[in-house]
Amino acid sequence: MERAIEFLLKSQADHDTRLDELTAQVKETSRQLQTYAETQSQFIGIVTTAMTNLADAQAATERTVGETNARLSRLAALIEHHIEDEHAHK
Repeated sequence: MERAIEFLLKSQADHDTRLDELTAQVKETSRQLQTYAETQSQFIGIVTTAMTNLADAQAATERTVGETNARLSRLAALIEHHIEDEHAHK
């Protein structure tokens, strides 16, 4: 009977030790998950800012290209007009 009690007490102590180890592992896993979540959130913020900046730069580029195309069209019309005037005076 004494052996059985000793066995039960040792088993309980082993279970308590294992439970403490598991509790510590769960706490560490939770801490790591929190760190990963914070890192992920920061990454999303950085990517969002970068995408916004790229969209703004693309819009500025499109405006500049549009302005350049308009100027080239006016220049082409001016040259064509000049050429027509030269042909008309010959």
